[in-house]
Amino acid sequence: MDYQRILPCPELRNYISYFWVGTWDVNLPPNDIYYVVANSLTEISFAFEGNQREDDLLFTVVQGQTHRPQQFKVDGFYHVIGVCLHSFAIPKLFNISATELYMGFLTLETFLGLEGRELTEKMALAATTGKRIAILTDFFKSLVRKRQREDQLIAQAVQIIKDEGGSTRINELAQEFCLSEKQFKRRFKASTGFNPKLFNRIVRFESVIKTNPDWTNLTEAAYNNGYFDQSHLNHDFKTFTGFSPTDFYKLST
Repeated sequence: MDYQRILPCPELRNYISYFWVGTWDVNLPPNDIYYVVANSLTEISFAFEGNQREDDLLFTVVQGQTHRPQQFKVDGFYHVIGVCLHSFAIPKLFNISATELYMGFLTLETFLGLEGRELTEKMALAATTGKRIAILTDFFKSLVRKRQREDQLIAQAVQIIKDEGGSTRINELAQEFCLSEKQFKRRFKASTGFNPKLFNRIVRFESVIKTNPDWTNLTEAAYNNGYFDQSHLNHDFKTFTGFSPTDFYKLST
């Protein structure tokens, strides 16, 4: 698979983590299973028959933040363009609690109605990846200007957890923001859809995935990312992806 990440413009960086583009070899069988693994982000994806101008847009997916791996049968695709949103940005962009998308898997039109249908049509008609990223950028800029709701304190807390790679002590973080742990948990879940301890754990697991080129074995990966031992990391692999580490990495070959 040819995979690339594209950073959003400065105006959107408090809402969008990154855009991504994945293209598979058309000489291989098409992807007809959509894999979902534990993810602290919310994704909106557009799956195409291929990466040529005339190739059809097959389906859209709004995948909410989740701690549970899932698999969905879909039309065979070779090309996907996606946007990964910070879960704390969901209230700001869509004026709903992030909990409403937690573990969700639905079409863009189901989620946004006419607005989603119009965006889907624009993406289907665009000729290049660059134009599709521009369409998404304009769409989210318009949302930012329209929506008014966001908990800035929780946005800061999420950033601290991400900066610390999921090794944050949640009780200490709550004290830092002058909140009881119960208040912090309630506000954090309303903004992100996650219990803060579970979010912290997923971010720690994501740090292992992100640092894959930097470690030589799973024991090293576990200790470098704050796990007590490799067995705890193996447990998180199974919990968050549905696969053992070996089987998980086979998916990208």
